[in-house]
Amino acid sequence: MDILFKTVHGSRLYGLNHEDSDYDYYTVVGKVKTAKAKYSTHKIVDEVDSVVVDFGTWINLCTSGVPQALEAMFAQPPHVVYDDISSFREGWTLGTQVFDKYLRTVKSFAYGGTEKKRRHALRLAINLNDLARTGRFNPTLSPVDVEWIKTMASALDEDDLYRLALDTAWGPGLT
Repeated sequence: MDILFKTVHGSRLYGLNHEDSDYDYYTVVGKVKTAKAKYSTHKIVDEVDSVVVDFGTWINLCTSGVPQALEAMFAQPPHVVYDDISSFREGWTLGTQVFDKYLRTVKSFAYGGTEKKRRHALRLAINLNDLARTGRFNPTLSPVDVEWIKTMASALDEDDLYRLALDTAWGPGLT
């Protein structure tokens, strides 16, 4: 397969990894000869979690607001392993069409029951705020954001966490 782009993904991309975190990679390849209109695989081998999608499928996922696809689209060095489409990625922006999917995902994670999902609700809310302001986001969190997410995800009940996520997503100056 012709690799166009590959990035570290998951908790190591976000900055939420810990000593037991596995390694995740997201790879975009050129056209794959298959009878299917879409090509995407997900494999876990020896604690390495790999997603491989063809370019067309990836663009459809990004356009429809799939968080994992957009996190790969907006990944920054040093997490990017290979990038033959850097100018394309640098110019990619989104409009408001992704907000509904992000908001549904934030709500699902806020009420998801696990602390990991609760952290993801807040992480996605931060990303959504950036998307609303600029059409892009950096999926790698600042150390301050990481600490805030960890503290809030463990301290708040589900309803308060969801309200905080919404307030974060639609921060000052956003409606």
